[in-house]
Amino acid sequence: MSLTLRAATADDVGAIHGLMRELAVFEKLLDIFEATPESVHEALFGATPAAECLMAEWDGVPVGYAIYFHNFSTFLARRGLYLEDVYVQPTMRGRGVGQAVLRQLARIAIERNCGRFEWTVLDWNQPAIDFYEAQGATVLPDWRVVRMTGDALTQFAEGRKAV
Repeated sequence: MSLTLRAATADDVGAIHGLMRELAVFEKLLDIFEATPESVHEALFGATPAAECLMAEWDGVPVGYAIYFHNFSTFLARRGLYLEDVYVQPTMRGRGVGQAVLRQLARIAIERNCGRFEWTVLDWNQPAIDFYEAQGATVLPDWRVVRMTGDALTQFAEGRKAV
Protein backbone atom coordinates (compact mmCIF):
# COMPACT_ATOMS: atom_id res chain seq x y z
CA MET A 1 0.00 0.00 0.00
CA SER A 2 1.38 3.39 -0.92
CA LEU A 3 0.49 7.04 -0.48
CA THR A 4 0.96 9.55 -3.28
CA LEU A 5 0.60 13.30 -2.91
CA ARG A 6 0.33 15.37 -6.06
CA ALA A 7 -1.05 18.63 -7.40
CA ALA A 8 -4.63 18.18 -8.54
CA THR A 9 -5.49 18.43 -12.23
CA ALA A 10 -8.75 19.27 -13.96
CA ASP A 11 -9.34 15.52 -14.30
CA ASP A 12 -9.66 15.35 -10.49
CA VAL A 13 -12.64 17.71 -10.23
CA GLY A 14 -15.20 14.93 -9.73
CA ALA A 15 -13.14 13.33 -6.97
CA ILE A 16 -12.44 16.69 -5.31
CA HIS A 17 -16.13 17.59 -5.36
CA GLY A 18 -17.04 14.22 -3.86
CA LEU A 19 -14.47 14.60 -1.07
CA MET A 20 -15.68 18.16 -0.41
CA ARG A 21 -19.20 16.82 0.03
CA GLU A 22 -17.92 14.17 2.45
CA LEU A 23 -16.24 16.95 4.46
CA ALA A 24 -19.51 18.92 4.54
CA VAL A 25 -21.32 15.85 5.88
CA PHE A 26 -18.57 15.23 8.48
CA GLU A 27 -18.70 18.86 9.66
CA LYS A 28 -22.52 18.79 9.74
CA LEU A 29 -22.60 21.62 7.19
CA LEU A 30 -24.24 19.93 4.22
CA ASP A 31 -27.09 22.46 4.43
CA ILE A 32 -24.72 25.22 3.27
CA PHE A 33 -22.77 23.13 0.73
CA GLU A 34 -23.28 24.79 -2.67
CA ALA A 35 -20.21 23.65 -4.59
CA THR A 36 -20.80 21.92 -7.91
CA PRO A 37 -18.26 20.18 -10.13
CA GLU A 38 -18.49 23.20 -12.43
CA SER A 39 -17.82 25.72 -9.66
CA VAL A 40 -14.93 23.61 -8.34
CA HIS A 41 -13.44 23.48 -11.83
CA GLU A 42 -13.73 27.25 -12.24
CA ALA A 43 -12.25 27.93 -8.77
CA LEU A 44 -9.25 25.65 -9.22
CA PHE A 45 -8.62 25.52 -12.97
CA GLY A 46 -10.50 28.45 -14.50
CA ALA A 47 -9.05 31.60 -16.03
CA THR A 48 -8.19 33.05 -12.60
CA PRO A 49 -7.73 30.20 -10.10
CA ALA A 50 -8.68 31.15 -6.55
CA ALA A 51 -6.87 28.27 -4.88
CA GLU A 52 -4.74 25.20 -5.39
CA CYS A 53 -5.46 21.60 -4.48
CA LEU A 54 -3.23 18.81 -3.26
CA MET A 55 -4.57 15.28 -3.81
CA ALA A 56 -3.83 12.37 -1.52
CA GLU A 57 -4.13 8.97 -3.18
CA TRP A 58 -3.73 5.52 -1.67
CA ASP A 59 -2.79 3.01 -4.32
CA GLY A 60 -4.08 5.40 -6.96
CA VAL A 61 -7.45 5.97 -5.29
CA PRO A 62 -8.30 9.51 -4.01
CA VAL A 63 -8.62 9.38 -0.20
CA GLY A 64 -8.10 13.02 0.74
CA TYR A 65 -7.37 16.52 -0.42
CA ALA A 66 -6.22 19.93 0.73
CA ILE A 67 -7.34 23.27 -0.71
CA TYR A 68 -4.92 26.13 -0.08
CA PHE A 69 -4.10 29.64 -1.23
CA HIS A 70 -1.92 32.59 -0.31
CA ASN A 71 -2.83 35.23 2.23
CA PHE A 72 -0.70 38.09 3.52
CA SER A 73 0.80 39.05 6.88
CA THR A 74 1.11 42.79 7.35
CA PHE A 75 3.41 42.35 10.35
CA LEU A 76 5.77 40.03 8.47
CA ALA A 77 5.33 41.84 5.14
CA ARG A 78 5.26 38.41 3.52
CA ARG A 79 2.65 36.15 2.10
CA GLY A 80 1.51 33.08 3.97
CA LEU A 81 -0.01 29.78 3.00
CA TYR A 82 -3.59 29.38 4.15
CA LEU A 83 -5.12 25.92 4.33
CA GLU A 84 -8.83 26.25 3.61
CA ASP A 85 -9.71 22.56 3.85
CA VAL A 86 -7.95 19.34 4.61
CA TYR A 87 -9.90 16.11 4.54
CA VAL A 88 -8.92 12.47 4.80
CA GLN A 89 -11.60 9.81 4.54
CA PRO A 90 -12.35 8.24 7.93
CA THR A 91 -11.22 4.75 6.85
CA MET A 92 -7.80 6.18 5.95
CA ARG A 93 -7.16 8.11 9.15
CA GLY A 94 -4.35 6.91 11.38
CA ARG A 95 -2.17 5.86 8.42
CA GLY A 96 -0.11 9.05 8.19
CA VAL A 97 -2.07 10.60 5.33
CA GLY A 98 -3.01 13.79 7.20
CA GLN A 99 0.50 14.27 8.51
CA ALA A 100 1.95 13.76 5.02
CA VAL A 101 -0.47 16.32 3.56
CA LEU A 102 0.39 18.91 6.21
CA ARG A 103 4.11 18.24 5.82
CA GLN A 104 3.88 18.69 2.03
CA LEU A 105 2.02 21.97 2.48
CA ALA A 106 4.70 23.11 4.96
CA ARG A 107 7.32 22.34 2.30
CA ILE A 108 5.36 24.37 -0.25
CA ALA A 109 5.17 27.27 2.22
CA ILE A 110 8.94 27.17 2.73
CA GLU A 111 9.67 26.85 -1.01
CA ARG A 112 7.50 29.92 -1.64
CA ASN A 113 9.13 31.89 1.18
CA CYS A 114 5.90 32.17 3.15
CA GLY A 115 6.13 33.72 6.59
CA ARG A 116 3.57 31.32 8.04
CA PHE A 117 1.27 28.41 7.39
CA GLU A 118 -2.14 28.63 9.03
CA TRP A 119 -5.68 27.30 9.06
CA THR A 120 -8.76 27.12 11.25
CA VAL A 121 -10.36 24.19 13.05
CA LEU A 122 -13.87 23.81 14.43
CA ASP A 123 -13.86 24.11 18.21
CA TRP A 124 -15.79 20.85 18.66
CA ASN A 125 -13.32 18.82 16.59
CA GLN A 126 -11.03 17.83 19.46
CA PRO A 127 -9.41 14.94 17.56
CA ALA A 128 -8.29 17.40 14.86
CA ILE A 129 -7.10 19.93 17.46
CA ASP A 130 -5.10 17.22 19.23
CA PHE A 131 -3.65 16.05 15.89
CA TYR A 132 -2.61 19.57 14.86
CA GLU A 133 -1.01 20.27 18.22
CA ALA A 134 0.86 16.94 18.04
CA GLN A 135 2.35 18.16 14.74
CA GLY A 136 3.68 21.31 16.45
CA ALA A 137 0.88 23.72 15.47
CA THR A 138 -0.55 26.23 17.92
CA VAL A 139 -4.30 26.71 18.22
CA LEU A 140 -4.75 30.43 18.86
CA PRO A 141 -7.35 30.87 21.63
CA ASP A 142 -7.75 34.64 21.30
CA TRP A 143 -8.75 34.79 17.63
CA ARG A 144 -12.22 34.32 16.16
CA VAL A 145 -13.19 33.95 12.52
CA VAL A 146 -15.34 36.84 11.27
CA ARG A 147 -17.50 36.20 8.22
CA MET A 148 -20.07 37.93 6.03
CA THR A 149 -22.07 35.91 3.51
CA GLY A 150 -25.29 35.98 1.54
CA ASP A 151 -27.78 38.75 2.27
CA ALA A 152 -25.65 40.27 5.04
CA LEU A 153 -22.74 40.69 2.63
CA THR A 154 -24.94 42.15 -0.11
CA GLN A 155 -26.72 44.54 2.24
CA PHE A 156 -23.49 45.72 3.79
CA ALA A 157 -21.89 46.30 0.38
CA GLU A 158 -24.94 48.34 -0.66
CA GLY A 159 -24.77 50.45 2.51
CA ARG A 160 -27.93 48.95 3.95
CA LYS A 161 -28.18 47.61 7.46
CA ALA A 162 -28.42 43.82 7.63
CA VAL A 163 -31.75 42.63 8.94
